[in-house]
Amino acid sequence: MKKVFVMFSVLCAAVAAFAAGPVDVLVSESISYDDNIYLTKENAKASAISTTRAGLGYKTQLPDSGLKVTAGGAVGYNAYTKDPSKNNFWEGSANAGIANENLNVNNAFLFTSEPANSEQTDRTKRLSNKFAASYTTTHEKLFSVGLSVGDDFNRYLATRMHHLNRNRVNAGAQIYYNFTPQSNVFVEYAFADTVYRQNKLNNSVGHRVGVGVNTQLASKLSGTAKLTYDMRDYSHDLGNATNHPDLLGYYTSLTWKATARDTFTLSGERSMEETVFGDNRYFADSLVSLRMQHQFNSKWAVALMTAWENLHYSVSVNDKKRNDNLFTVRPEVNYAFQDWLVGSVWYQFRTRNSNMNYDYDSNKAGIMLRAIF
Repeated sequence: MKKVFVMFSVLCAAVAAFAAGPVDVLVSESISYDDNIYLTKENAKASAISTTRAGLGYKTQLPDSGLKVTAGGAVGYNAYTKDPSKNNFWEGSANAGIANENLNVNNAFLFTSEPANSEQTDRTKRLSNKFAASYTTTHEKLFSVGLSVGDDFNRYLATRMHHLNRNRVNAGAQIYYNFTPQSNVFVEYAFADTVYRQNKLNNSVGHRVGVGVNTQLASKLSGTAKLTYDMRDYSHDLGNATNHPDLLGYYTSLTWKATARDTFTLSGERSMEETVFGDNRYFADSLVSLRMQHQFNSKWAVALMTAWENLHYSVSVNDKKRNDNLFTVRPEVNYAFQDWLVGSVWYQFRTRNSNMNYDYDSNKAGIMLRAIF
């Protein structure tokens, strides 16, 4: 433990001299305890975990324009006391973007490692890259339109996971009716083409229509809420799975500033997620979370997050349709030592109730120190 804090202090001292101008440097150290690292119902294995991260962020505005340029990257190392040869892993990320009031172009790259699900399996390294670009005409007029394109790339490095390698290309359009420059209602359409490198049975063409509202009511309420309807077309048969599934969904991200010190954030989404469980090619993922934060003063703040998530599989496996319910509770206390140095203490309980014996309980607790120069 002492070595960890020595390392964190050295990193802080080293980057403080580098952080100048438009460059921000972030260094963080987290020490946590997880009583069920493999998320199993029985014979749970516990571990202490040290997570060290360092990153750079760059932002500037192009001269004589409203375009803002951002770029950044981070690297982290996660060290476990339980089975370190299997569980320790590096991760890294990089991002770049350019944006103004109408245009937004962003690319995010991630190298990470999916967790092992037992002592007999290894972690699985994964690469992902997400590109997104959108353009919207001015919201100063009564009507405005938007266009968007994107690409979502996922690659697993282990041969045993190559059947999950895939790429998704997206394109969409939106029409807005603007009450004010900050608030509107809209309708949207999105197209998606998903191609698997090996698992051709999961290739699909998707269509989504949606209707929603963007709102910013003074400084009290802001965010987006919408209803969606998804349709997919699969060109290959797979067991009892339908080739033309559909799903009624939703998306919400709303922040309510109840008082100067109290903030509530409601988030949620219901959508189709990729899977290869039995003859299922997707599952319906429904999520709702609420985060409440109270700021006592400039130093102290407390927060509580609660979440419910349901995973529903429409195709039976062993004469049963899998259905999982997950519940999460996470309280935390934050303290700002300085404007650039913040610490937090947190606890998280998570439980999964499944009708196919995928139950587990998980308790995590930790402390974190983060510095931004």
